Amino acid sequence: MTRLVVSELAKHFGGNRVLDRVSFSMRHGSLALVGPNGAGKTTLLNALAGVVRPSAGRIEFDDLDIAGLSTWKIARLGIVKTNQVVRPLHSLTVDEHLRVFTRGNDPVRRARALRATNLEEFREQTADQLPFGALKRLELAEAIVTGARLLLLDEPIGGLSRLEAEGIVETLRTLRAQGQAMIIVEHRLREILPFVDDVVALDRGRIIYDGPPSGFYADAAVRDAYIGRTDAGG
Repeated sequence: MTRLVVSELAKHFGGNRVLDRVSFSMRHGSLALVGPNGAGKTTLLNALAGVVRPSAGRIEFDDLDIAGLSTWKIARLGIVKTNQVVRPLHSLTVDEHLRVFTRGNDPVRRARALRATNLEEFREQTADQLPFGALKRLELAEAIVTGARLLLLDEPIGGLSRLEAEGIVETLRTLRAQGQAMIIVEHRLREILPFVDDVVALDRGRIIYDGPPSGFYADAAVRDAYIGRTDAGG
């Protein structure tokens, strides 16, 4: 099983403390990272992927401290992140995109990624011909085709219709059942929480909940963060 342990992770941008001594570990194969806007979720995901350098703390991936390593080194170790905003190369076809991300130009791996994300019909279409939903699936396919051991998914269903979101969620369920480890940042909790093993919730850069989905909505700190103080009078 993929082992990830985050210890006392902090990130400051000038005087703004975005992550404040965040500590958690992956106990199972899938984890939802949630919280209100500005909670620090994407910054944490970027720190795990090497996009930003932490100000302090450790990120242990299979006993190796990867905090501060470059993105390409972390990717070589098996951690790959998708982007919240899709950034395709518009002149390339879907298959050509996957060739860019496939080590050794493996056609079998590309075919599996296309099949997993239901992109087979778009294989020879260029990115500028694709609808938004297919572009989101292409972003996921690019991560899958790398053979990453841990996927960091930044709002994989953000901006999608309910039907489009259901298609990606079904893909994630299948990947999870096949043993793929993943951390998912997402605001659409109704779609994501039913299939993940654990939930870590952030608010103002600090962890307010770390546990199973079953206890998430009943937690007082979670209710405070999402709907206001539960102990307020009136």
